[in-house]
Amino acid sequence: MEYLYRVMGLACLAGAVFLTACNNNKLPQGKFSEEEMESIPFANKYELPPASGGMSLRIYSETITVDEILGYAEQKLKPFAEKVDFDTFQTEALPFIRETLRGKVTDILLYQEARKSAPENIDESINKAVESEIARFVAGYGNNYALAENAIKRMGMDWKSFREYEKKLILTQSYISSTLKEEKRFAYRDLLDYYESVKAEQFTKLGFVEFSIIDIDPDKLTAEQAPAERIEEILAKLNAGEDFAEVAKQYSHGPFAATGGKLEPVSLDSDSLAEPYGTLAKEAQLMQPGQVKGPIEMQGHLFVLKLNQLELGESKSFEEVQHLVEQQLQFLHSQKQYLELVQKLIVKADFAQLERFAQFCAQEAYNRWHDGAS
Repeated sequence: MEYLYRVMGLACLAGAVFLTACNNNKLPQGKFSEEEMESIPFANKYELPPASGGMSLRIYSETITVDEILGYAEQKLKPFAEKVDFDTFQTEALPFIRETLRGKVTDILLYQEARKSAPENIDESINKAVESEIARFVAGYGNNYALAENAIKRMGMDWKSFREYEKKLILTQSYISSTLKEEKRFAYRDLLDYYESVKAEQFTKLGFVEFSIIDIDPDKLTAEQAPAERIEEILAKLNAGEDFAEVAKQYSHGPFAATGGKLEPVSLDSDSLAEPYGTLAKEAQLMQPGQVKGPIEMQGHLFVLKLNQLELGESKSFEEVQHLVEQQLQFLHSQKQYLELVQKLIVKADFAQLERFAQFCAQEAYNRWHDGAS
């Protein structure tokens, strides 16, 4: 997965390749940063193993094999196949297999479009970019060629197939970068509406309170132990500097005695705490961190309360995050363009053939993995 994220960031390098090769061809350039290109939901860019035996699907000059699809799906689907009947497995597995297959087909179609759009002299520039990317890949393993080679083998490739993989990836992402070039100007109202829709999730920090208690239950004291005297004894120890948690472990009767009276932090706007703890949480919000208060009488018990930490919630104003809001809307616009591009390409595929192949993959997956469990 780490490698996946690395190669997803090749768009800037790919754009530079096209720029070098196309000075005279006036090919349009992409306008997206590495971060933006990493976020665009490209089709699956996993290893591209060579064709193998069994039923396969031909898309132009490329071949998608059953082994290729099942290799990607095994971790997710194999445990399920071992436990259920075929009809149940097929119902659950087909959507994932279809999605995987669609991603592979999209890869191929995008690459075909990239080849058609590329100038005749692109190969030399692409090869230089590939060598540069391979050098960076090896550098990531401390320039240890053997370690880098082992990593490539774990991807199911050798150096030759790895170079081809990088070449296709750079060329495809260069095409995407140059195609998704249109930017959009958003009205102030659009920006504000989007800010309001994501404010709670993205731009609001929830406040919380964390406190500790010593809970004295008069019914658990002996006749000689007066509740008020016990509280005075506790407060005297705390005022003398003894640790609240240790005093709580020694004196508290409540369910939190074992944790030194400490409760888990709770959101300021939460009503999740049962009484009397909900009321104690509200009482703690009126105190200063480190302050001790008591006795507080509730439900027949006497409590000594300490505020450990109080964080007030806050929200960033629209003016503070306007630039981020615009960037996000611009990304969503680019994402929409990408999905429209993919949709235009995918309609060229034979959906009946894709469905037959997907069903065959599901049957083959079940045959392999269900039998293996017996």
